[in-house]
Amino acid sequence: MKHKDTQLDPNKLRSYIDLVGYKESPILKELRDETSGLGDISIMQIGAAQGALIKMICTLGGFTKCIEIGVFTGYSSICIAEGMAKNGKLFALDKSKEFTHIAEKYWDRLKLNDKIELLLGNAKDTLDNFISSNLENTFDFVFIDADKSNYLDYYEKSLKLIRSGGIIIIDNTIWKGKVLDENDNSSSTKSIKLLNNFIAKDERVDHCLISIYDGMTLCIKK
Repeated sequence: MKHKDTQLDPNKLRSYIDLVGYKESPILKELRDETSGLGDISIMQIGAAQGALIKMICTLGGFTKCIEIGVFTGYSSICIAEGMAKNGKLFALDKSKEFTHIAEKYWDRLKLNDKIELLLGNAKDTLDNFISSNLENTFDFVFIDADKSNYLDYYEKSLKLIRSGGIIIIDNTIWKGKVLDENDNSSSTKSIKLLNNFIAKDERVDHCLISIYDGMTLCIKK
């Protein structure tokens, strides 16, 4: 079967998507600019098109109970919270006071504090606490965008916590193309490759890896 291969200049494509591909609110744009001022670490922030997609998914799902693993400066938190139902609750997991302090400033400006609960500490411990508190199969949505070495653990714990029909989205699953490099044996690349291969064979979910930004994998629990 023939494939429709289209050769595109990635920079021109990115510019075009930024021009017509989504709508970004002034406050989100301000947050993006402030995060950019942090230097190279700003690469940890999701792309605006990703944020628009996440918000749309949360809106379509009418989600009321969500988890975010990896907050950084709060861009994705805002997209999730704004997409959720009015009575929705997002549990935002991170270990950095420095970066989440920026996030809280913008949550406050957008009056999202009642919808977002920041839980500082080791995310795996927090997820284990949810599980031990009999919260399995009760969450609608999990967004994973944290340390890559723990991706598979985050995925397994998240799968326990979400209900049937719930969605897990995992960021960076193309990992700047490093997943295609057979000679890249760095811990982060190996971890993402392991997760991608695992999900591909996981009969508990339906999934789709999309090439938006640095790659995102969407999983629906059966």
